[in-house]
Amino acid sequence: MNFRIVSAFITGCILTLIVPLSAQSASKERQNCVTVITSGSTSRPFWSKVIEGATQAGKELGLKIYARGTVEDSDSAGQAFVLDNTMKLFHCRGLIIAPSDVGRNQDITHLKAKGIPAIYIDRDTGGDRLASVTTDNYAAGKLAAQKMAEALGYHGNVILFRLKPGVASTDARERGFADEAQKLGLTIIADTYLGTQVGNARSRSGEILDQFNQIDGIFTPNDTTTIGVLIASEKHLNQSNVVHIGFDEQKIMVESLKKGKLYGYVVQLPFKMGYQGVWLIHQALQGKTVQGQLHTPIEFISRPQSNAAKATTASEPR
Repeated sequence: MNFRIVSAFITGCILTLIVPLSAQSASKERQNCVTVITSGSTSRPFWSKVIEGATQAGKELGLKIYARGTVEDSDSAGQAFVLDNTMKLFHCRGLIIAPSDVGRNQDITHLKAKGIPAIYIDRDTGGDRLASVTTDNYAAGKLAAQKMAEALGYHGNVILFRLKPGVASTDARERGFADEAQKLGLTIIADTYLGTQVGNARSRSGEILDQFNQIDGIFTPNDTTTIGVLIASEKHLNQSNVVHIGFDEQKIMVESLKKGKLYGYVVQLPFKMGYQGVWLIHQALQGKTVQGQLHTPIEFISRPQSNAAKATTASEPR
């Protein structure tokens, strides 16, 4: 049997694989696989749920799902490398991708020219993608501001910690929070970027927290910023009544919520995001028209002792 040697960049590592060559099997793979490219490590809870949803849809539709990611959300060059190598390795007929930035649009245009359709998930940077399945991130930021304003009696000094410029999803959340917070009477006393790594978020937020004697509220737009600020707060925040609202969900956030260190957080439905993405690709491959922006629901998770443990806002496709 003949073999070929190929390399793929997978979550920060270059793996060399020996793949048997078979014209029949290669053709079958092209007919029955979809590539999922995340923006960040596939081991992160959010992205692993996206992949679970995509895999479930793949089982129902008879499609093999190949998922790959990068180490960091902001690694545009790394994502381009992963995308190129994964498409060459598996020859899939469809792509689902969470674009790290607008740089992916050019890659999607090239794939479209080859007859390979793409669906964007989590964030939508436009271009030649057929459709997108995302959270309404602007609305999610507004929801966080509304919950904070309610808790603070519609006045108070709050800090907006941002992730990184150019990340479409968190940019929208931050903008939604800022617009709604100021509209509802809150004063943003600090507004700064923390970076995509928990360590950087911890150190940078600690420096900001040290600058203020009275902080009433804090908003963090994703899991890494939320965790970094929670860790920094142990040493740099002497107040126990700060209304900290985060985004997405990880174990440390759940525990912090139970202990009263976190007021609440907004969660998305990543499983549904991946699931719907695969169904859309399947429809496109069947020759059906697929277009538009689909929004999956969001939920606000609050402290267990609250009378309203969950408040759900659902977004309909548009």
